[in-house]
Amino acid sequence: MLVSVQDIAIRVGERTYFEHTCWDIERGEHWAILGPTGAGKSVLGRALARQLPLAHGQILYFFDGPGRPYLNRHEVAVFSAETHREFLRQFAGYYQARWQSFEGDTAPTAAGLLEHQSLFAQSPYEILPQGEVERFRQKREEIIALFGLEPLLGRKVHLLSHGEGRKVFLARLLLRSPRLLILDDPLTGLDEGTRRRWQAALETLLERQEPAILLITSHGEEIPARIGRVLVVEEGRVVAQRERGLTAQRYSPARPDGSHDHAALDGMVEQYAAALREQGEAHPGGPALVKMENVSVAYGETEILSAINWTVRQGERWALLGANGAGKSTLLSLILADNPQAYRNAITLFGRRRGSGESIWEIKRRIGWVSPELHIFYEKTATCRDVVASGFFDSVGLYHQATAEQSAAVDGWMRGLGIFSWAAAPFETLSSGQQRMALLARALVKNPPLLVLDEPCQGLDDDHHARFVQMVDEICDRVPITLIYVTHYREELPAAITHCLRLERGRVLESGPLPEC
Repeated sequence: MLVSVQDIAIRVGERTYFEHTCWDIERGEHWAILGPTGAGKSVLGRALARQLPLAHGQILYFFDGPGRPYLNRHEVAVFSAETHREFLRQFAGYYQARWQSFEGDTAPTAAGLLEHQSLFAQSPYEILPQGEVERFRQKREEIIALFGLEPLLGRKVHLLSHGEGRKVFLARLLLRSPRLLILDDPLTGLDEGTRRRWQAALETLLERQEPAILLITSHGEEIPARIGRVLVVEEGRVVAQRERGLTAQRYSPARPDGSHDHAALDGMVEQYAAALREQGEAHPGGPALVKMENVSVAYGETEILSAINWTVRQGERWALLGANGAGKSTLLSLILADNPQAYRNAITLFGRRRGSGESIWEIKRRIGWVSPELHIFYEKTATCRDVVASGFFDSVGLYHQATAEQSAAVDGWMRGLGIFSWAAAPFETLSSGQQRMALLARALVKNPPLLVLDEPCQGLDDDHHARFVQMVDEICDRVPITLIYVTHYREELPAAITHCLRLERGRVLESGPLPEC
């Protein structure tokens, strides 16, 4: 026996998960937890790591002999969007910190984060046995090679892309030699090449048998062959324990996570279209909302963007494509008025040259956006309604009282997108599907002429992804918005996309209308 789950229940907010669940993980076994978005997969994984309390029952760990109901430090490691977020917040206290040259002077490099002293809070005066030093050095070199981290070692952690940061974070977890490694949707946010490398690295880890792996996913096809056992969950309960060969390739829930109010959505979409017509921003092919001329961004000797020329006209719907680290997030930071290097470049937004006296809030007022970084810095305790309402003020958190008119718009979009019943729920207790819909409502609530969706479907199962894209297409069909949509996969693009910009290592590889691009 490695871990024994004995008649547990897990309480999160007002909801109880996995009532009377029993489950054993034997030595030498690797498991997967499979289920749709919102099923409670991550809740069960966090409980195994003692990150959530049990309402009743117990979990026993047999890592060093007889079962014990407690964990020693680093015995169970969790790789998830939540733990990655907590890791990154140590080095950047607010969203825009990543783009500020004066921030991060004391932030470590990727190489520093993978040193023994950083990993184990070792005193600089402590002398380790030579054998232990050599074993750690060999393991470090092996993991750096396994995940292809060599090009990242000299980079400051807060300057890494989202996908690059995930690789460094997982390497840190592995260097601590956990007995059980929980990988919660590890492939999300990774480009195709990086996903292949990760899958190969995971196969190597599984072959070694140490640590034991627990993979959490919504996609059966992502479960490696060496993971022999699958726990199938739905609606906060275990519905089956199966051998991998008996598991369907894809798991589809019986119904989507919430249902939207068609009448409410119709009403909000009509209001959105009317607002753009009134503002004179409803002319496809009209004036340029974004114009970049020979734009470059660098931090020290590291060049992130080089000689970018790009024009986005009113009513165009652009796909922004590129591998992890290609410069997509940096490019968007110039548009979202978060990056001060916009002032040293020829960038025009909504007809005004940056640096001509415009306020960043004047720019943000005309842009609605969703991104993985927004998740990282959003306050955990904010309610779903507060998250949506904060879109009026372009803040990460709600610090102003919404007017009656604004509150009506918040409720209307929440009803239309099917999340009104979770209005009072803390954002952190929502499933990833509910969170994505809340962030979409936040982006839409002020009727912006430009919508920027940066990997909005990260972590969603197939049904929730299809539903989200359908919502975007429905809005684009009826509202003359301008759209920038970021994804790693062309097949995931909304049908409304008309143009494509592809970056490679900070340079434009392709740019133009579909299908030529």
